[in-house]
Amino acid sequence: MFEKFIPSFTSTELRGRIFWILSLRLIIYGLLFTAFVMFLHSNEFIYRTLIIYGILAIGFLVYISVFKYKPHEYWLKIIIGTQIIFEFFIESVLVNQIGGNFSPLLILFILSIVSATIIYGLWGTLIAATIAGLFYALPILYDFSKLFPGIFASAQLTRLGFSSDEAFYTIFLHLCLFYLIAFIAGYAAERQIFASRELRKIKLETDEILENMSSGMITVDRLGRLRYFNKTAGEILEINPDLARNASGKSIFLKKFPELYYKIDLAMTTGYVETRGEIEIKVDNKITPLGISTSVLKDENNVIRGVIVVFQNLAEVKQMEKRLRDADRMATIGELSAGIAHEIRNPLAAISGSVEVLKISLKPDDKQNLKLLGLIIKESVRLNNIITEFLRFARITGKPEIRTDIVPVIDELIVLAGTHPDVGEEITIDYHHPKSTVYARGGPDLYKQMLWNLILNSAQAIEGKKGKISIFCTQHIEQSGRVWAKITVSDNGTGIPPSMRDKIFNPFFSNKSDGTGLGLAIVARIVDTLDGKIKFDTSDNGTCFYMYIPANIERIGDSKKQPLLSAT
Repeated sequence: MFEKFIPSFTSTELRGRIFWILSLRLIIYGLLFTAFVMFLHSNEFIYRTLIIYGILAIGFLVYISVFKYKPHEYWLKIIIGTQIIFEFFIESVLVNQIGGNFSPLLILFILSIVSATIIYGLWGTLIAATIAGLFYALPILYDFSKLFPGIFASAQLTRLGFSSDEAFYTIFLHLCLFYLIAFIAGYAAERQIFASRELRKIKLETDEILENMSSGMITVDRLGRLRYFNKTAGEILEINPDLARNASGKSIFLKKFPELYYKIDLAMTTGYVETRGEIEIKVDNKITPLGISTSVLKDENNVIRGVIVVFQNLAEVKQMEKRLRDADRMATIGELSAGIAHEIRNPLAAISGSVEVLKISLKPDDKQNLKLLGLIIKESVRLNNIITEFLRFARITGKPEIRTDIVPVIDELIVLAGTHPDVGEEITIDYHHPKSTVYARGGPDLYKQMLWNLILNSAQAIEGKKGKISIFCTQHIEQSGRVWAKITVSDNGTGIPPSMRDKIFNPFFSNKSDGTGLGLAIVARIVDTLDGKIKFDTSDNGTCFYMYIPANIERIGDSKKQPLLSAT
């Protein structure tokens, strides 16, 4: 009936209160036993009762402490409530026998009432005060000596020589004192429970925010101990956060990350803070750039009591900066080179035409000169092909204002690729056709150019042997909700040698004697122009390229975008 008025505790709160409530029970028991020995040692019934109660209370406390037993909240409240009611009974006997209304042992009732606040809150304490009042007042107002001979004194009011009115007002004041103490103690206890829960909630929310932030965060106290070390800091530095917390910052950082340690030490000793610093750390023989900010914590006397360090892994930012620099450089080189290429093509065409005329006019027996002229024509054609590929590379534009369904584009391209001499009859193209449309940013010509180069590169990697080129096309949705068109082109060729893997997207880099070195460079340029990502896996059993192209056209700020389709 009273359950809705009595506070309920979490397992953590309950564990914290079990020890205190049981310890208070033992203290009150000690006071009761002392009072009995001093004033009522001849009463064997009370003596035996106290001994049994003491054995049960101490045994319960030992059982919980030794065996780490955590009783259910419901049963704990019943056990503690039973103990408190028994204490009220013993206290009523002592008060009745020793002074009645003016007994100095009335304080024992107050102690038991206050102890109830630890687990029962305001309403539970008021109920305890009511029960205490009944145990206190009834033996004084009524003669219980016939019901409980030897336990309660007979005719308490008459024996003490007080009038009934005087006794009534004294009892009333004592009962008011019980309720006043119960209300004050219960209200304070409930406020403390509420404040503790709010503080714990704020702490949990703060810890959750700090643990899941994308930056590493460390706090160091004035003794140099790591007081806080979040999950991201552990991932960046590859240190177990549980082992780092409360450890010495010097022992953790000085040898492995000296620059980080000196930043912390400088802030601790001089108060100098850094808002946008950069350092480099070495983790697993790999240099990682970090962006670092430090701040100091000060006490009321303006003395430094700790340092906060926030840092981020700048590897991706540095790569993006490099890509932007490369893109700017390539744009400048492209504009310049395109002009030069045009100027080269005109005299190259004249040279090739003139050589053709000379070749026709030479006598058939002049074989050496005919061979040289044929070589000039052949190399002129090759040079013209390189210039054509280069102009194609330099003129790539993303056209982000349109979207393309790339499924039919791949269909058309596979038909054309089947007729190319590099593909031949020995190589099959396996296209895993998606069940729905797949949109991607950019025009169809870009995808034809990109996939054409990838298919020819795979065919050349197979080197004329019997092999297979596989193409997959689907939509890929990241956890953040961003939608990509994912295109995969794989082969079972010879793979890319380790020494060449960092250079395959560089212009004019090729391991083929007759290659221009612009095929994969064009692919990377198209993907970069469309704000996409390109990755590859390679081994002796073949190579697989993964292209991720944004599915939307948000870059131009068009609010009327085409709807995005769900992933297949």
